[in-house]
Amino acid sequence: MISLLPMWFWRTGRKAFALVAAYLIQVTLAPYFKVGGVSPDLVLCTLVALSASMARPDYRTLWRALLGSTVGLGAALLMEVMRKEPPGFTTVICVLAGAGACLLPPVIERRLTPGRFSRRRRERIMRFLPCVMIGAAALAKESLMVVYFYLRGVSISFTHIWRVLLAATLNLSLGFAGYHLLIRWAYCEPGNTWAAKAMQRRRAAKRRRALRGIRKEAARRPAAQPGMEGGAASLPTAPPLPNMRIKAKPIRDEDENAV
Repeated sequence: MISLLPMWFWRTGRKAFALVAAYLIQVTLAPYFKVGGVSPDLVLCTLVALSASMARPDYRTLWRALLGSTVGLGAALLMEVMRKEPPGFTTVICVLAGAGACLLPPVIERRLTPGRFSRRRRERIMRFLPCVMIGAAALAKESLMVVYFYLRGVSISFTHIWRVLLAATLNLSLGFAGYHLLIRWAYCEPGNTWAAKAMQRRRAAKRRRALRGIRKEAARRPAAQPGMEGGAASLPTAPPLPNMRIKAKPIRDEDENAV
């Protein structure tokens, strides 16, 4: 349990940082990149992506709903600071989006039976399901906004319907473009992050430079001369003797000589 705490801390910190970064980009840069007067809702996209990634089939339904609602409430607190939408409306939308994103993937996965769908097809559906959920959440939010304004007495025209469809399309495209990158970064282990890999590459380059300097220093040293040991000259050695063959004479007995 203690060994899992650092991993939980890093992943939770990355999710919180992703929500805050999405909020800052939404406030500062998104208004300058509008398409047809509509800008993508980065906070809602990040909320649905993180909530969908936390959905596990082995978790209980109540625990999944509570987990998604907590993430949605955190995103709603950021959105309420903007005060560009009706008070309380953003909180309800974010909480419902977070809870739905946590509850829907396990239900869809249970309905994808192996008899009707192949393994590859099921994996492809579950892979792109969160991206479709991002577009659906944006469509539901904009539709509820139209209903809210209609109840307030605002006349609904084709422009409002166009804004709803355009917002859903933009958020759907954003989900397909950045969902997997966001999830890969949010659930990456501390040793596999970009900063950790950059530090590893820097240390490896430093070791290579040190090894290269050692090799250059060894190449500058003079080669050892023959007959030199410990820096002192040894006595000259005698040349080797030639290979001389001595022929042995046969030995005769004295008795034979006497006879």
